[in-house]
Amino acid sequence: MTFAVGFAYMESEKTDNYHWALGKLKQLITKQDIFPREILTDREFALMNAIKDIFPHTTNMLCTWHIIKKVNGRCTVHIPKDMRQKVKNLWRDVVESPNEVEYQQRLNAFQQACVNSSNFVEYVNNTWLAPHKEQFVEAWTNRVMHLGNTTTNRVESAHWRLKQMLEHSKGDLCKCLEGMNDNIILEVDKIKKSFQKSFYYAEKTHSSPFFQYLRNFVSRAAMTLISDEMKRIDIVGTDKNLCGCKLRSTCELPCACELSGYTTSSVPIPLDSVHGHWKKLTMEEPLEDDTEDGYELDMSNAMEAIWTRFRSLDIVGKRALKSKVFELAYPASSSLCPPPEKIKTRGGVKNKDKGKAPKGYDVYRDPSYFEHVEREYGDSQGTSKRSRTQLSQPSQDQQAQPSQKQLSQMSKKLISQKYLGQFPDHIHPHIVDIIEVLGDGNCGFRAVAYLLGYTEEGWPIVRRELHEELTNNNSLYEKLFRQGLQGVRDSLVANRWFTVPAMGYLVANRYNVILVTLGKPSRTFFPMMTSYSSSARFFCIGFVGGNHWVPVNMSKGFPLPEVTADWKKFRSHEATSWMSNLNRHLQYWQLLNPPVKPPNGVMSVD
Repeated sequence: MTFAVGFAYMESEKTDNYHWALGKLKQLITKQDIFPREILTDREFALMNAIKDIFPHTTNMLCTWHIIKKVNGRCTVHIPKDMRQKVKNLWRDVVESPNEVEYQQRLNAFQQACVNSSNFVEYVNNTWLAPHKEQFVEAWTNRVMHLGNTTTNRVESAHWRLKQMLEHSKGDLCKCLEGMNDNIILEVDKIKKSFQKSFYYAEKTHSSPFFQYLRNFVSRAAMTLISDEMKRIDIVGTDKNLCGCKLRSTCELPCACELSGYTTSSVPIPLDSVHGHWKKLTMEEPLEDDTEDGYELDMSNAMEAIWTRFRSLDIVGKRALKSKVFELAYPASSSLCPPPEKIKTRGGVKNKDKGKAPKGYDVYRDPSYFEHVEREYGDSQGTSKRSRTQLSQPSQDQQAQPSQKQLSQMSKKLISQKYLGQFPDHIHPHIVDIIEVLGDGNCGFRAVAYLLGYTEEGWPIVRRELHEELTNNNSLYEKLFRQGLQGVRDSLVANRWFTVPAMGYLVANRYNVILVTLGKPSRTFFPMMTSYSSSARFFCIGFVGGNHWVPVNMSKGFPLPEVTADWKKFRSHEATSWMSNLNRHLQYWQLLNPPVKPPNGVMSVD
């Protein structure tokens, strides 16, 4: 998986600046044996020169995707239209040459096809092949342990996720640092989950006896690569020349010829044949010396405690504890049974807006040369000739199909119609739209993360920050929650549900926002320790279906439901200004939703 190890602010992109940044990175690396074997970059000479100086023993590879795209851009300009696709395919063959002999043969075929375009051939030779072929052609890069990374697409995806956290390019240093920290926390959380899958989950292709020494000790990604490589055994056998040993050299995993030897002798794949990179399934740093005095792995006390607890439980408790112990002892087995009949999976709701850039997103980049060419000529590698013809002459059915923007608007409209009836009638005209989030038990935190601009995947950050709020202002919350304080703390630590009013107070205080919860009843939560601010944001979330929270976008000046009695009781003197400045919004709600007088004369409020 991709993860960030550091961020650097540089005055400019010159060699001296890269020297400083890479030098600081090198200082953080504690052991010589974990220096990077390979660094993948674009053809940026200042960065490439700095890598040579700071990491002289590291191979600097170049991104094959960008090189292919740039050459294809020149091809579009210089090569006749009827020959373009052939030339592009021949160029890709050159880049993917498995050895030097094959490289020379494919290069000759490429040059022969471009014999009438000397300028294009000269550009390819002088710009890419002569100075850099060892840095991107597979005949040379397959000799380096690059773990399958030959493009910078992963880096650009990680950069995009970071920019989502930063929201825009106008934040101060503290705001940027907070966004970077949140980004790393999300990455660590995902990596830990992937480690747990490698411990406790085995795919069907990994259940073979040949994987018995690797299961639970090697990552699932490594075993998937090995299982894919085993498909070549019948073709390769034990012939190293025919095998090419690409998986061994690039990933330090057993290749087809090695696997053929194990299958022939019916020996499971040994754990020693896998590089240590694929065996690290924890974020914890190992001790320097496991044989030091006092270092123990004794579990006798823990096992005795489990037996003691087991004896004290009733039959139901014993079954539950036994199932948990069995999951640890026999991770390959499962108590789950397949459904009695096939479940219909069609018609699932797709989240089309997932990954959409935040509104007001203003972090831009200059388009590359090939992007200008593709825009000018309408020629893209991912667009076939047939699809381009269809685009130029759309059929009646295609003309009738809605655009992506229209589909998004239709999806929002359907979601709003689905949930609108569960909110008070008088608030309906003020609801702009309702956004769906994943209903996995964390929906309330996902809704708040969405409104904060983290996207809903930032819900772990919200949990952590609300727990910090609870800890930092413990005296206030002891008075507010009384005997329920420990339950609120447990709900934040143990991944329990988002419950109000407790979470409402925490959200309003932590982020200094006005939180409105729509449902039965609807409530308003003002910050309890700060004075009124005209720049404070309104967050509105709705409770629907009896078990689900969704973000709700409201129009400006919408009415505010009643403030909780505990807020009035425990808020600070400064916080009174919230109610006085927003009193007209509270009165607006009462005007639209007046108290109902039952027949018996007892007053009640909806």
